[in-house]
Amino acid sequence: MSKRILYIEDNLSNRMLVRRLLEASGFEMLEAEDGINGIKIAQAELPDLILMDINIPGMDGYEATTRLKNIEQTQAIPIVAVTANVMKGDREKSLIAGCDGYIQKPIDPESFTDQVLSFLGGKREIVEEKKESRYLKEYSKKLVEKLEVKVIELEEKNKQILNTQRRMEEIYVGIISSLTNAMEARHTYTAGHTQRVTEYCLMIGKELGLSGEDIKTLRRAARLHDIGKLAVDLSTIDKPGELEDEEWVVMKRHSAVGADILKPLKFLQRELELIRDHHERLDGSGYPMGKKGDQISLLTSILSASDVFDALTTPRPYHDPMSKEDAAQYLSEMKGKHFIPEVVEAFIRALARRNYIRDKSA
Repeated sequence: MSKRILYIEDNLSNRMLVRRLLEASGFEMLEAEDGINGIKIAQAELPDLILMDINIPGMDGYEATTRLKNIEQTQAIPIVAVTANVMKGDREKSLIAGCDGYIQKPIDPESFTDQVLSFLGGKREIVEEKKESRYLKEYSKKLVEKLEVKVIELEEKNKQILNTQRRMEEIYVGIISSLTNAMEARHTYTAGHTQRVTEYCLMIGKELGLSGEDIKTLRRAARLHDIGKLAVDLSTIDKPGELEDEEWVVMKRHSAVGADILKPLKFLQRELELIRDHHERLDGSGYPMGKKGDQISLLTSILSASDVFDALTTPRPYHDPMSKEDAAQYLSEMKGKHFIPEVVEAFIRALARRNYIRDKSA
């Protein structure tokens, strides 16, 4: 069986010359134009010898050699540098990088095949001990410099990916939120509800000094909290008076349905809990799951209090609007029963600071 030689070289004329010489001697040739593809071919084909041009584009021959010598399948394959570099130390640098030998260009057609045969037969060149430390230090420094450049490039690419991802996320949220707004606009009693609830949530969140990530979660959850109403029968939403039991059963489905609708969007996983639970109450009287106490998160309680406050202070078919003062008083009475106390206290402070209600502490 003929020996297989992989030649990693970006110059077509050089590849054609080597192919002609080696195929004439019965070798099977494999070729790659750069280091990355050379590594892939070496792993897939496991050639008997690799001829490595040092000045290949992208990942140079030094780095490609070092990588090949650190891959279990390819580390035993002899690698011979074939390069026009004639500067002092080029041979030593190639050997320090992991090459087993060095052939200088221009290739001598008379001796080239014999040189290849000698490396296939076990010839290995070494660096003199007194020179090895110096060249190893130089090569290590070069690798560190390349690594630093690659880290900077990778960091920049990650930033671009993250920025694109964030833009796409906000586009998705905006599209879904616009559907909710369109639904609300069809009903006199709910127009602007989502916008106001979002404003109240952000007021409370900032009053409590929440992190930027928590504020983002609150904003998104508030904008989407009633999305489930798109999928339930809301024919009774404008009905005057109290809803019948059967109508309440339908209405209570909307928070769980909303969470189910958004579940496939993995970037909204934190928001799903708030959307599903914004009608839960500390005393267990809420829905859809009857959660109580510590089962209800701080962010959920913020959305819950904001939602109730807006419902109380805007006209609905089944009640006249309360004043903001009276609604704030109601929230105070529900501290520890329906809402986390610190949420209500922060809400009232924020309302007073914006002159929505009187500041009773003044």
